[in-house]
Amino acid sequence: MGTRLPPLEALRYFECAARHLNFTAAAKELCVSQSAVSQKIILLEAHLQYKVFDRKPRQLHLTENGEELFKSMHQALNQIRDTVNHIESHKQVRQLEVYSMPAFASRWLMPCIHEFYDAHPNIDLNLAANFAEPIYRNEEVDIGICHGKCDQTDMQQELLFRDYIYPVASPELLKKITLNTPEDLNKTTLLHDSLPNAKFGTSWSRWLSELNIEGVSCNSGYSFNQVDLIVQAALNGQGVALGRHALVAKEIENGRLVPLFGHSVEDGGIYVMYLKKLADRPQVSDFISWIKGQSVTFEQQFNVNKLLYRSR
Repeated sequence: MGTRLPPLEALRYFECAARHLNFTAAAKELCVSQSAVSQKIILLEAHLQYKVFDRKPRQLHLTENGEELFKSMHQALNQIRDTVNHIESHKQVRQLEVYSMPAFASRWLMPCIHEFYDAHPNIDLNLAANFAEPIYRNEEVDIGICHGKCDQTDMQQELLFRDYIYPVASPELLKKITLNTPEDLNKTTLLHDSLPNAKFGTSWSRWLSELNIEGVSCNSGYSFNQVDLIVQAALNGQGVALGRHALVAKEIENGRLVPLFGHSVEDGGIYVMYLKKLADRPQVSDFISWIKGQSVTFEQQFNVNKLLYRSR
């Protein structure tokens, strides 16, 4: 029968003390008292039935048996540490938390996110679509996709593309009502954002004021508390919406929505942001590279000027 393995805790204390050749230094690393280290070594030597240290005043030396045991223990613990680090590193690479505004997630990100999955099958991406932005310092998420920038100096923030606001309506609605000028909006129903001052919100009064358009009443109509609901109402022919280019460009391209009047207002931009200290994580850099490429493609395929001014 083989010799019974010594207590693993005592072996761990021994490896630390042997590495430092000092019980006080070992106790500091292990966050215990010096006497606790000494007692563990006494326990180990009693189990082994031989000394592992030669104790002299102000000096500590390994015995021949202690030297041999230390080499084995040091190698074994290093191998365990390397294995744990490898597993942890692999785990980190596979997991990615991404925050997005709900409307942007559903109408811009979701139609193309499968391309990221296909290109990076080793990354498990969790997309969190919430109205409230996360607290990045707590690392609730790895990456955020937001309208506008934040004021955190420890954040890396990169512009994906500028955003624009302009009126849109369905072809079915335009068959019923002639909308050639902004003043014609008085003849139809306006679709409102019930949170016009929120990030990614829209405001008819602000749009009209920016373009110095007078004579249009914007005090009535239907209101919605989510931007993508406004877009859906416009698609259903329920009225005219102020569309964000990022959310309606594809619907204009496929003919489901029509831009009106040739007037637009630039309104901030879509940014991707992440803590600077996370920049070297492979899954973070992979996603940033991918979404920047998608943004370039979006701007090339759905140029705001081409879409806005083409004839209906």
